[in-house]
This record gives sequence, structure tokens and C-alpha cells, in this order.
Amino acid sequence: MPSLAALQAELAEAQENLDTCIETIKLGMEDEETAAMKDQFAEEVASLKTQIAAKKATAADVSPPPPPPSGDNALEHSAAHETTDTTRADFKVGDHVQAKYSADKQWYPATVVSKTGSSADPVYTVSFTGYNEKENKRKFEVRPADKKRKAEAPPDVPVPPKPSSPVRNGNVISAAASIDASLVQKKEPSKVSDGPTRMAPAPKKLKGNKQLEKSKSSWKDWQSAGPKKSAGAAALKKMGKESQFRTPDLPNAKVGFTGSGKPMSKDVARTRFNYSADDAAED
Repeated sequence: MPSLAALQAELAEAQENLDTCIETIKLGMEDEETAAMKDQFAEEVASLKTQIAAKKATAADVSPPPPPPSGDNALEHSAAHETTDTTRADFKVGDHVQAKYSADKQWYPATVVSKTGSSADPVYTVSFTGYNEKENKRKFEVRPADKKRKAEAPPDVPVPPKPSSPVRNGNVISAAASIDASLVQKKEPSKVSDGPTRMAPAPKKLKGNKQLEKSKSSWKDWQSAGPKKSAGAAALKKMGKESQFRTPDLPNAKVGFTGSGKPMSKDVARTRFNYSADDAAED
């Protein structure tokens, strides 16, 4: 018949498996297998509790615990105890851990979704943070989230050396050179925020500038005055105003037969010049 300690260990393991099934159902991942396992673990917990109660009723006097180790043995015992605790790290559903990804064998943050198996060899179902992938991991593939590797330690920042004080040795002075920043030649900055902007380039002198200005002024004069009118256009304009063949503006005016239009102008009467009359006037 198993001892009381063994029964209590089995009870703790069965209770943990039962809690895992309950958490899985709460997360919405319920299936027939999970429901069957839940019922099985519930029956096992009830049976173990009955056996433990009967064992306690019939158990003999408990022997006193062994005395604590002293001296070096105590140090060795504590070191061994810490090693055992570290090796047998136990995680529960919902704990944030680091799990080894099966594709590249690297450690990534994850969350424990469920836990199955025995207490000596548990199997964790983890969900990687930021991804929808879930994997089953053994205990050596899961570690606490706050465990950091040595490579992740911050690098050592080199300490700048202190300026050396001038040492006078005869005519030799060993000290850092003092440079006036205002006298240093300023170079063109590579960025806008590094310093003053570049000066505007000087305008280039073009050859034939006078001829270009003359052409521009001639073009402006032509645009303001317009093109020159030819002699033929002026003659046509004058003829239209003073032509004797012009149609009258009266509404009853007719064109194309005798009597239409304006009457012809009369010729000036031609007279013969009388020289004798001029001679008499002179006398």
C-alpha cells in the first residue's frame, strides 16, 4: 500500500491536471477528449482524498524529522536544494515563460496554455507571444521569462581618459592643444541643421547682353504699337470714304439701273485765259 507522502503527491498531481483541464475549457478549447480527461481526474482526486483520509486515521506516530545539517554540510545541502529547484522549475497555466521554437531552436517569449503529463516529466502546451502557433514542450525546453543569458548583458561602456595636466620639463610643455573654435575655418555643412546655409551663387555674365536688351525693347515696342499698315490698306480705306460710286444710305435707295445712286458730279466749266484783261489792269 502506498505511503501517505506518495498519496499526497499523487493527489497534488491529479489536482493540477484537473485545474489544467478546467483552464483549457475556460479558454474555449473544449473538446470530447478534454471533457473525458476532466471527469477522469475528478474521480481520481476524490479517490485519493478518501485514501488519504483513511491513511491518516490508521497511521502510526510520525517519526521526528532528521536534525538540520550543520557547517559545511548545510552549505552543500542548500546548494543542492537550489540546484534541484532550478532544475525542477514548475510552471502553471497562464505563466509567462521562454520556450524554444522548434524551427530555429531559439528562445522566444510564450505563455503556458495547458499542462499535461506527470510531475516528474510534465508536457507544456505554449503559445508564442505575438503568434498563433502552439507547440508542446518538455520541461528542458521551457525556462522562466526573467532568465537572461550572458550575451544579453549590456556591454561595458569605455571610460574616457582624463585630460593630462601640462608637465613642464625645461623648454618642453606637454599638454593638449588649445584651439579657438571661432578661428576654425567653417566648411559647408552636410545637413540643414549643422550650420549656416550656403550663400547664393553670383550671377553669370552673358556675352551679347546689349544685343539681347535691344531685341527685347524692339519686341515690346512692336507689341505696344502693333504692325505697320501698308500703303494699299490706307488707299482702300480712303477710297471707301470718298468714292463717287458709293451706295446712298437712304432706305429707298436703288442699285443697278438708271437713276439709282447719287447723281454724277458736274464738270467745272473750262474758260480761256484772257491775257488782255490782265494787261489793262496793270496799266
